[in-house]
Amino acid sequence: MSLNEKCGVFAAYSEKESVLPYLYWGMLAQNHRGHQSHGFATLNDGIRCYTGLGLIPSLENGDSAAFRSMAGRMGIANVRYATSGPSDVESLQRDAMPLKVSDGKRSLAISFNGNIVNVRSLQRRVGAPASYSDTHALALLILKRLGETESISEAARSCMKGIEGSFSVTGVIDDGTLFAFKDPVGVKPLCYGCNGDVHAFSSESVGLDINSLELQHELRPGELITVSDSGFTTEQVAREIGRAFCSFEFAYFARPDSKFNGKYVYQARRDFGAALARVYRETALRCDVVISLPETANDAAYGFHEESGLPCDMATRRHRYVTQRAFIVDSVSRENVIYRKVNLLRDRVKGRNLAVVDDSIVRGDTTRTNVRRFKVAGAGEIHLFITFPKIIGPCFYGIDMSTYGELIGARLDAEGIAEELGADSVNYLPLAEYVRATGLGRDQLCTGCITGSYPTPMANELASKMRAIVDEGKKEKGRIYE
Repeated sequence: MSLNEKCGVFAAYSEKESVLPYLYWGMLAQNHRGHQSHGFATLNDGIRCYTGLGLIPSLENGDSAAFRSMAGRMGIANVRYATSGPSDVESLQRDAMPLKVSDGKRSLAISFNGNIVNVRSLQRRVGAPASYSDTHALALLILKRLGETESISEAARSCMKGIEGSFSVTGVIDDGTLFAFKDPVGVKPLCYGCNGDVHAFSSESVGLDINSLELQHELRPGELITVSDSGFTTEQVAREIGRAFCSFEFAYFARPDSKFNGKYVYQARRDFGAALARVYRETALRCDVVISLPETANDAAYGFHEESGLPCDMATRRHRYVTQRAFIVDSVSRENVIYRKVNLLRDRVKGRNLAVVDDSIVRGDTTRTNVRRFKVAGAGEIHLFITFPKIIGPCFYGIDMSTYGELIGARLDAEGIAEELGADSVNYLPLAEYVRATGLGRDQLCTGCITGSYPTPMANELASKMRAIVDEGKKEKGRIYE
C-alpha cells in the first residue's frame, strides 16, 4: 500500500550558528513524508530559498552547493507530496516548498503540512491562481494580514478563522521572526524541541532526535509559537474546537521511532498486532507463520507473533534503494514497481499457511499483487491481518485518497475484499482496539476515512455530495475541493 501524504516540515533558530545543518538533517530524517520535492529557506540579508525535485540530495552531490551556501541563524525546510494542485513536473517545481511571497514591503516563506478544504474560496479571496497549490493561497493570506496588522498573531488567527482543513505551518519573516502554528483541531503533527540556544519545530520527533534536540511538547491545536532575537513566545490564538489528530499517522505515515502523545509509534504498532491476534485468535490458529509486508507492518507482525505464539519469519525484504511509490505511475507500471520494492523469499512461504500482517488496504492494488506472489510461491492459505480499520471514505486533510470510487472498502465488506484480492480472509483491527493502542481517546483522533464522520463541517458536506454521486451510479471527478 502506497499513499501520498503532504508533507514534512522543519524549522530552526539559533542565537549563534547557522541552522542549515539542523534543517538538512531534520528533513532527511523525515524524507519518508515526501519524495516529490524538497526545499530550504534561510534568513540572511533577506530570505533565500533553495528547492529541488525528488529526495533530499546527498551532501556530496554537486547540486547541493546552492543550498550549502545558505547560511543563516533561522530557517525552514520541507519535503512534499502533492495533494493539492497538479502533479506534472512544471507544477511540482513551482509548488515546491518552502514558498516565498513578498508585497514589496515585507517577505515571508512558509513550509506547510496539510490540506485546505475551502481552497477555491480562499484563492479567490487572496487572488491566488486556481491552478496553483493551496500553499500559495495560505502564504498570501498570511502576508496580507501581516500588512494589515503588523502582527503574526493576527495573521495566524485569520488562518484559524478563514481556513477549513488541516495545517501545521512553519515560517520565517524577513523582520527576523520564526513562527509555527497548528490548526484548531490539530490534524497534522508538529512538535517543538530545543537544546541550549537552538529552538526547532518538526513534523515528527525524529527530526529533533537526529539533531540532538530535546522534545519539549507537541503544539496544541490553535497554538502559535514565535522565536526571534527578542525571545520565545507561545500563544493560544484559536480556541481548541476538539482535537482530531490524524489516526493514520500511527499505522502508516510516521516513523516507528517517532513519538506522539508520549508513546513511540512502534509501541502502538506492536499493540495493533497483538490486538489482531487476540480478536482473530481462531483464524490465527489456522496459520503456520507470521510475516509482514515491510516496513510499516514489521512491528505489528512482531506483536502478533508475541500474542499468538506463531513463529515470525522475515520472508519479505524491502529493497532499500528502490524509492518509487506505486501511486505516482500508471496502472501498467504500478505492479512492476510493487514487485521491485519488495523481494519475497519464496522458499520460506512454500507449503505454509500465512498470517500476513499489513498496515492498511486502500485501493487494493498492492495487496492483490502481493497475494498473487504468495500463491505463485506455493503458499497454502493466506490470511490478511490489517492494523488500520477498514477505510470507507476519502480524506480531505492531506492524504491522497480523494474519492469513494478508488476505495475498495467503500464498496465491499471484508469477505468481498478477500474474494477480490484472492485471500482466504481479510481481518481488520476494530476501531475501538485501534484507538486503545494509540493511547489517545476516540475524541482526540480524526477517523473520518473510517467512520465517514469528519471533524470539520465542509468536509462532511463534501463527503455527502460525493456519496450522492456514487449512489446515483455516477463517477467522481477527482478531488472535489478543487
